[in-house]
Amino acid sequence: MIEHVRLHHFKCFEDEHIRLGGLTLLAGLNGTGKSSVIQALLLLRQSGMIGDGPSPGRSRWGLRWQGSLVDVGSFRDVLHEGAGQDAIGLEVSFGSSIRVEVEVRRSGAEGDEGDEGKTTLARGFDGEAESSLYRSRMFYLSADRLGPRKTLPFFVQEHGEDTPLGTKGEHVLWFLETYGREPVAEVLRHSGAPGKTLVSQTNAWLETISPGTELKSTLIPEVDLASAGFSFSAHYSRHRYVSTRPFRATNVGFGLSYALPPVVALLAAKHDDLVLIENPEAHLHPGGQTQLAELAARAAAAGAQVILETHSDHVLDGVRLAVREAVVRPDQVIIHYFERDGIKARITTPELDRDGRLDSWPAGFFDQQDRNLARLIAPRPSRDDEQ
Repeated sequence: MIEHVRLHHFKCFEDEHIRLGGLTLLAGLNGTGKSSVIQALLLLRQSGMIGDGPSPGRSRWGLRWQGSLVDVGSFRDVLHEGAGQDAIGLEVSFGSSIRVEVEVRRSGAEGDEGDEGKTTLARGFDGEAESSLYRSRMFYLSADRLGPRKTLPFFVQEHGEDTPLGTKGEHVLWFLETYGREPVAEVLRHSGAPGKTLVSQTNAWLETISPGTELKSTLIPEVDLASAGFSFSAHYSRHRYVSTRPFRATNVGFGLSYALPPVVALLAAKHDDLVLIENPEAHLHPGGQTQLAELAARAAAAGAQVILETHSDHVLDGVRLAVREAVVRPDQVIIHYFERDGIKARITTPELDRDGRLDSWPAGFFDQQDRNLARLIAPRPSRDDEQ
């Protein structure tokens, strides 16, 4: 598991050590550095996962600024504005003596297009770190996920090397068809599911997020496509359910299509897998957001490392409830609140106790509802037209 990530002269970070847990929430205002933390991990991942990373006897290699996982432009685009030298440092640690450290220095003169940022010094301490960062499975779902579609690609050769579901969730139906019969970890299993397979559990958690929902997929292998529909069930009598016909995904709104890839990623993640999800709450009602946060806590309890970038107080509350109800230990959860101080990011880390209580609430940290309520209950100012 990644314990720390250090960002030196990277985007809005001057020099920051950021602690990561089994479940980490990245929260804060827009443009304060939350996504940059995830981008740093993706940069290292896409630079080393296909044989170009550090290896015995090879300590110099290039970062892939533009790739299948992330595109940050170039060295110039990500160099911290206040950097005193043309150098960027990225480091991930898996313990006191196990880490991968990369320093990138600009080679060539300003404007020397072809050579910019290609001189890189990498030091990998212990093969375990290299294996954990580059060889273990990772699920990454960007904020720019696909909404409802009539069809999704059913098979793209070797797409699983990057992230099995695709960065936009475009391969989720292929993944369910390929791995849907595999059992999920016991701690992840929904008690209302008829089975323990990935498909059964996916439907159970979707039904929790949106009561009565069931995923129906149809494969069209001759054209490498699959289509998804959603049916809805209701009580007909005390012991009988009646289900509707499957409706096209384009006819049931955005929430279910957006929720499906995160649900599958969290259920499928195994011990030591890394799960990165941006805005898991997108298009979900508050109850669904809370349930998805509980599932993320269960995935962490099963041994996966989960990092969520979120703006939702319901996601936060779902994690707090999971701690209170002993789904996950408080020491497994880390919550970071990002703020901007000029050109630099500033991070506050409230601590959770076993009752799900936080030891501090920085100004701006999921406090908008309280601010709104204070305005609503305050005496209404008198108006001339009411006199």
